[in-house]
Amino acid sequence: MHALPFFVAQFLWFLCAWSLIAWFVVWPRTREWAAADRLSLWIAPQMFRVLGVGLLVENLSPGMPSSFSQATAAGDTLTASLGVLAFIGLRRGWSSARGFVWACTIVGVSDLLFAFPHAAHTGAIAHLSAQWYVPVFAGPIMVVAHAGALATLLATRSSSLRKEPT
Repeated sequence: MHALPFFVAQFLWFLCAWSLIAWFVVWPRTREWAAADRLSLWIAPQMFRVLGVGLLVENLSPGMPSSFSQATAAGDTLTASLGVLAFIGLRRGWSSARGFVWACTIVGVSDLLFAFPHAAHTGAIAHLSAQWYVPVFAGPIMVVAHAGALATLLATRSSSLRKEPT
């Protein structure tokens, strides 16, 4: 059997599940939070994007095309690094925090938009092996978190992110 239909079905299932949780649980509960706190929540999952580095480990994804694994690992690591800077900046009240959130969101979304078609084109999905859970389970979390961050960024002003450092 070909892996692609199963991959797509599981990805879409988890995307729906995470979207429902965000829409009915997370978003309503955080509506009254300060913008920096909401953005911290939406950026936090991006710090875990380093899971994509596992694609470089041969026994986790045997035969993985290097053009896919290297590009994905680099994009995920950059997104995770920007996520760490954004998260710390939001929690510390840095004036640059909003810029880091934008950078993390733009880089992360671009990486996802590149990675999924690239995976299908290179046949990478057939080589996921132990790494299968990362894109089908964690990928949708990243999509939903990026959507939440983008919605919050567009709905708030920069001045609403400033808070007293803790």
